[in-house]
Amino acid sequence: MQRFVLLVIGFLLGAASWRVSYFASGAFEPFDSATGFVVCQAVLALPALVIGLRVGMLRALLMLSGAWVGIIAYAYIFGDSEARAWIALLLFTSLALLAFPAGAGILGGAVRAILRKSRDTTDTAPH
Repeated sequence: MQRFVLLVIGFLLGAASWRVSYFASGAFEPFDSATGFVVCQAVLALPALVIGLRVGMLRALLMLSGAWVGIIAYAYIFGDSEARAWIALLLFTSLALLAFPAGAGILGGAVRAILRKSRDTTDTAPH
C-alpha cells in the first residue's frame, strides 16, 4: 500500500475511533470511560494488526501516525470549547490510545517476518 493511503486510512480510523467510542460509552472522550477507552483502541488495533500482517510493522505504525492526527482533528472539530482549550494536553494523552494498537501492529509485523523467514528457509532446504 502506498504510504499516503495508509496515512489517510489512519486519519479516518482515528476520527472513527472517537465516534464509535462515543456510541459505545456515551462519553465524548474515550478517556472518560473504560468502555470508550477499550473500544477506541480496538477500532485502531484490529486494522493495525492486519496491516502489520500484510505489509509489515512500519506500515502499521505509519497508519497509526495518521490515526493520531485523526484523533486530534476529530476532538478539535467536534469537541466543545473546553475540548479545544485542552488540545495541547490531548496531543500527548492521545498517545495512550495508540499503545495497544501499536503493539498489535508490531505483533502483526513480527508474525509476518517469522512466517516469511520460515517460508524462505523451507524453500531453500535441500530435498
